[in-house]
Amino acid sequence: MRLILIAAALTAFTPGVAAEGIYKHTDPSGRVTYSDDPAAGNGTVQRVEIPSPPGGKPAPGLSEADKKLLEQANERAAKLDRATDDIVTAFNALRAAEARREGIAPLEGERSGRRYRPEYWERQQALSRDVEEARASLNDALARRNALR
Repeated sequence: MRLILIAAALTAFTPGVAAEGIYKHTDPSGRVTYSDDPAAGNGTVQRVEIPSPPGGKPAPGLSEADKKLLEQANERAAKLDRATDDIVTAFNALRAAEARREGIAPLEGERSGRRYRPEYWERQQALSRDVEEARASLNDALARRNALR
């Protein structure tokens, strides 16, 4: 399995090797090896087709319709990535707002005897608004991502 990953990584980053071809050799005992030489091993030999890396420019051999579909797929993938980043940001903002709201102990000057002063209640309302805004932002980001799926 490790050899497969190494072979795939090497071919993904070296276009010359991908153009030449990779061959999978299975010997009579079942051992699998990969090579760029079709005659390197004993037993069965299979050519391994390696897909071109995603993104970038469409392959020149594609039809116009296929190129358009590939371009649309890349745009959609980019939008999904942005939506996922927005979800992470909104989730972290919500957690931070909830953590700030947890600290509801009155600050100095917000208490008059046993009663809370209006400043305390204004701060609590502001903290609750922050949590609700962060929650709405997260819900919006989730809805945008789900619409793209």
